[in-house]
Amino acid sequence: MTQLFIGIHYLLEGFRLISERGLRRFVVIPLFINMLLFTGLFFLLYHYTGEFNQWFEQHLPTWLTWLGLFIWLLFFLSFFLLFISAFVTVANLMSAPFNSLLAEKVEEYLTGKSLEGRTMGENIKDIPRIMGRQLGILGYYVPRTIFLLVLFFIPLIQSAASVLWFLFNAWMMTLTYLDYPTDNHRLTFQATRAWLSQRRWVAWGFGISVLLVSMIPVINFFVIPAAVAGATKFWVEEK
Repeated sequence: MTQLFIGIHYLLEGFRLISERGLRRFVVIPLFINMLLFTGLFFLLYHYTGEFNQWFEQHLPTWLTWLGLFIWLLFFLSFFLLFISAFVTVANLMSAPFNSLLAEKVEEYLTGKSLEGRTMGENIKDIPRIMGRQLGILGYYVPRTIFLLVLFFIPLIQSAASVLWFLFNAWMMTLTYLDYPTDNHRLTFQATRAWLSQRRWVAWGFGISVLLVSMIPVINFFVIPAAVAGATKFWVEEK
């Protein structure tokens, strides 16, 4: 339990760090991307759910039109589920270079030391490699996701599958955000996973808190930069 709470503490520290005067400017672009994606996804789902609801009600007897209310309930539930999977994935891909820069500046803020003295031009040239690394994380995530989803259709294993699904997504949240500070030190993805495996309970505490906070309206706009900052502090203090 102590290790789990340490992981939660790192996310809370992430929220504190992105509000610090010297770091706020590095949060602006990732935050703007998050808000655009969140709003776009919301209205896209709202539009198509509304059309489906109209079609659905036209094919229902009058005495069953009240079922339309359940469509809107499913919409909001689906939105939060899609938010965690689609929004976080796409937002991290689009804001990866800015998240990497944020992780660099947070580490400099925490340690008082510059990382490798890289210039802005070198950081720009590094963008394709950063994007490729994020796609590599996606390649790690997709096959395991498919395997876990298959478990939901196997009798007697379904209850265990839901727990595994939650823990795996918590693990992926930590792995995704910890990848930014470790990549700044040129650790391979495999080395990052091995390092994190030795601190699994802290990782789950951090990832679970990220998942839960992602469901809170408005605050979820800030969860990605806060998670980057929190994961960076995790790396600095635990390495």
